[in-house]
Amino acid sequence: MPFGGPDSERALVLLRRRNAEIASRLLTEAAFAVKICADPSEFIAELNSGAGFAVISEEAAAETVVLEGIRQLMRAQPAWSDFPIIMLTGRSDAPGRHRTASDLQENFGNVSFLEQPFHPTTLVSLAVTALRSRRRQYEARALLVRYELLARELQHRTKNLLSVIVSIATASLREGGGGSEAFVARLHSLAKAQDLIFEEGGGGAQLEHIVGRIVDSFGARVTVEGPTVFLKAGVAQGFALIVHELATNAAQYGALTTPSGRVSVHWSLNAGVEEPTITFTWHEQGGPPAAPPTHRGFGTLLLEKAVSSSADPPRFDYDASGFTYQITAFCR
Repeated sequence: MPFGGPDSERALVLLRRRNAEIASRLLTEAAFAVKICADPSEFIAELNSGAGFAVISEEAAAETVVLEGIRQLMRAQPAWSDFPIIMLTGRSDAPGRHRTASDLQENFGNVSFLEQPFHPTTLVSLAVTALRSRRRQYEARALLVRYELLARELQHRTKNLLSVIVSIATASLREGGGGSEAFVARLHSLAKAQDLIFEEGGGGAQLEHIVGRIVDSFGARVTVEGPTVFLKAGVAQGFALIVHELATNAAQYGALTTPSGRVSVHWSLNAGVEEPTITFTWHEQGGPPAAPPTHRGFGTLLLEKAVSSSADPPRFDYDASGFTYQITAFCR
C-alpha cells in the first residue's frame, strides 16, 4: 500500500477524451496508477477520496464545479499539504497569457503548466516531480502526527514526574522523612533513572542499567546479576528510588558501613504468567546484625510502594547475618 494510503498516489486525469487516453497511456507505461474522470463532478469526488496529483486542461479548470471544488480543497487542506496539479494549456505567447497563468496559480495553488502539444517525456517528468512532492508531503504529515503524539506523551510523563517529585518532597521534608538532604539524594536517583529512560528511547530502561548506575560508586562490594529486563518508564523510576534507598541504608546502617561488608543484588524473570513479573532481591552480608527500624519512616513506605507488587507485599528480613529485601513486581 502507498505510504499515504490506498488512493494517495494515483493520477487523476480530467481532459478531453482523446487527450485523456493519451495521457493515461503515457502515465500507465511509466508505472503510475491512473484514474480518468468522465466529468468535473466525478473529478472532484475522486479528488476528495485522495490522489497524488492531477492532470487537467485549462478548459476544465474554467468549469465552475472544478474551480469551486479546487478552491474548497485549497482552503481545507492542512499545513503539510500542497496538492500538485499539471495543467495542459494553449500557446504561451497568446495575448494576456501571463495574467491568465497568474490567476490559475492563485486559484489552484501548486500548478505546473504544460503547453500543448507536449512531448511524452515532459509529461512523465512533470508527473514524477509532482508525485515526489506529494510523497514528501505525506512524510511531513507522518512526522507531524508523530511529533504531536510525542508532545502529548511528554506532557503526560512530565505531569507524572512532577507528581512523583511532589510526593517525595512532601514525605521527605516532614518529620521522619530524612530532611532536605534525603530529598535531594532521592531526586538525584530519580534524575539518573530519567537519563537512562531517555538514553534508551524514552519508553523505559533496563533494570541492570538502573541498578548499575546507582551502586556504581561502591565498586566490587556490590555484585549485580540478573537477566536483561526492560522496565516501563514508571516502573524504572520506582526501582531507581528503591535501589537508592537500599544503598543509602546499607551505607549508613548496614553492610556497607564495614570494610568486609558486601551486597548481592539479583533478580529473576517470571515469564510463565499472563503478565511477566520480576523477583528482585537485595541481600547484605558481612555488616552489623540487621535490626528493624525503631519507627516507620518514608524510606520504608517508599520500599513498599514505589512499584506495584504482583501479589504479596515486599519482604523485609532483618537477620543477624544481614538485611534482605525482596519484591515481586510487574515490569510495566
